[in-house]
Amino acid sequence: MSRARSVWLVARREILERGRSRGYLLSLVLTIVLLGAGFGLPVLLGGDEKTLEIGFIGDTPAALEPAIRSVATAFDEDASVEVTRYPDRASAEAALEAETIEAAVAVPADLSSPGEIVVREALDNTPRAILTQAIVGLRAGAALAPPEVVALDPRSDEDATAFVFANAGIILMFIGIFSYGYWVLGGVVEEKQSRVVEVVLATVRPRDLLMGKVFGIGILGLGQLVFLVAAGLLVSQLSGRLALPPTTAVSVVTLVVWFVLGYVLYSTALGFLGALASRMEEASNVTTPVTMVAMLSYFAAILLVTDDPDGLLARVLTFIPPSAPMVVPLRAALDAIEAWEILLAVAVMLAAIYGLFVVGGRVYSGAVLQVGARMKLRDAWRGSR
Repeated sequence: MSRARSVWLVARREILERGRSRGYLLSLVLTIVLLGAGFGLPVLLGGDEKTLEIGFIGDTPAALEPAIRSVATAFDEDASVEVTRYPDRASAEAALEAETIEAAVAVPADLSSPGEIVVREALDNTPRAILTQAIVGLRAGAALAPPEVVALDPRSDEDATAFVFANAGIILMFIGIFSYGYWVLGGVVEEKQSRVVEVVLATVRPRDLLMGKVFGIGILGLGQLVFLVAAGLLVSQLSGRLALPPTTAVSVVTLVVWFVLGYVLYSTALGFLGALASRMEEASNVTTPVTMVAMLSYFAAILLVTDDPDGLLARVLTFIPPSAPMVVPLRAALDAIEAWEILLAVAVMLAAIYGLFVVGGRVYSGAVLQVGARMKLRDAWRGSR
């Protein structure tokens, strides 16, 4: 039997057995729940920031700063306000571009007009409400016109949607790596415990068995990803709530490609490391380094790369295989990556996957038939000779 047929038969078995199980449907529901939780994570992680950093342009009313502090305290008693004064609008705009302040307030000292609130792209609802309420209060009446909010680089509806796509992509990537990668891990340990693997290896090579499991479960995971993305795009268009950016098609294709690459990389590592253990408890300990790398890559993407997708860190992480599956789709959705960077990152990723299959196949073949105590990686490597 050819190697391609062996891999396909193993993959087909995984698709039929797991695709008809309740666990597959439950995993779809869990993915939707985790996707919603993932969108709230950056908010929770950034929720401790309670300092409102603002700038005053030129001469402003003497009572403006106390009024803003009073309103901010009314919103949150632990909130604080940090005020920096700028002689002219140009210096305040430079501070906004440098992100040293959130907003710059220009209100005439005699309160003859409501003035302006100048921001870089947009201003969150809470700071906007605090500044507006303070200025309107000074002018003695909520019926008066609120200050105009002026954005130096206004974020369009398409930009906002691109940001949603970017975050959804890396969240789905992270969930897919853990859920489907651990299916591979669990399958390896179960077959080793039940000794079923001994029967299968009578006709299939160890590396083919590992590849078949990775590909079969990956097809199921890809099916769920396509369903979630298609459903999300359909709902957004029917509801009219999201304006699709020009990068939508490229972002979706990039997401699918990197989901496949990221899943194959991580699930292969989880699979052959899982073969070192005879119980799931041991397997969880063995695969801790893979889990930690995935989590660090995820947090680096959502907390660092999102803020500066063109920065040096984002470019470096683009070419590191463990982090590339989460960084590249994010930068593509934000239209902050060059075509050559994507192609080079794909080439590096394919080379890493090939090397992992070669190394992993040997470790897997040396460990999967051994029972009892957990094997060391070195012993599994030698045992495959």
